Amino acid sequence: MRIILLTLTVFIMGLSPSYAGNITGEMAEKYQKDCVSKERPQNLSKKSHEFLCACTASKMLESMTTEDVMDLSSTDNTIARSALNYMLVNVYAPCMEHPTRDHYYHTCKSNPNTRLITTDPRVMCNCVAEKVGTYIAHNGPDIFEDILTRNPNIQDPMAALESDPKFQDYVKKQGVACLL
Repeated sequence: MRIILLTLTVFIMGLSPSYAGNITGEMAEKYQKDCVSKERPQNLSKKSHEFLCACTASKMLESMTTEDVMDLSSTDNTIARSALNYMLVNVYAPCMEHPTRDHYYHTCKSNPNTRLITTDPRVMCNCVAEKVGTYIAHNGPDIFEDILTRNPNIQDPMAALESDPKFQDYVKKQGVACLL
């Protein structure tokens, strides 16, 4: 996910300081193309990577202005952090369904304990990934707002989910439900 944030940095550098206003379709398309061209994160399929890039470009177009994007690179840490947290909730969170599915499927499949508790890890891991992805699809912004209240300095959306005890408790409960 840090790749996406780096793509945003390149996008910011391409903005003219004199341009103020809404992000244009052309800007969103440039961001999307640059995002897709970057090496995709581990455990993220090509299809999910493309979806994430398209979705975040669309959400930027819907919910951010060029000023919001420029604030991400502000030298005032309070402004930059506020802009990043806004982006995490309003741009990334609504787009985390597919990356979350991929991540939790691969995490489940690569866990040696999975083979000990089920005869068909693929079925169990698909179940967990589907449940967690659907949960994020329906609750992503609320989940990230909640995480940010407890840890306001997160950088990487997936790492935030992985390190959040409340979210991980939800994932474990889904694993148990998938065994039944």
